[in-house]
Amino acid sequence: MKHEIKDIHCNAKNCVYNEEGSKCVAGHIEVGPSSACTCAETICATFEPSAEVSK
Repeated sequence: MKHEIKDIHCNAKNCVYNEEGSKCVAGHIEVGPSSACTCAETICATFEPSAEVSK
């Protein structure tokens, strides 16, 4: 059973863990890289493309 990670808003509509357009249901999230100094330099390393994108 998937559970929403509370207070995490995700705009990655093509991520397999994004449900209902903004709810993250991954078991955990990982954001990096550790060398990031600004928001623009960060990425969600947990992102996995949804089936629609993978085709």
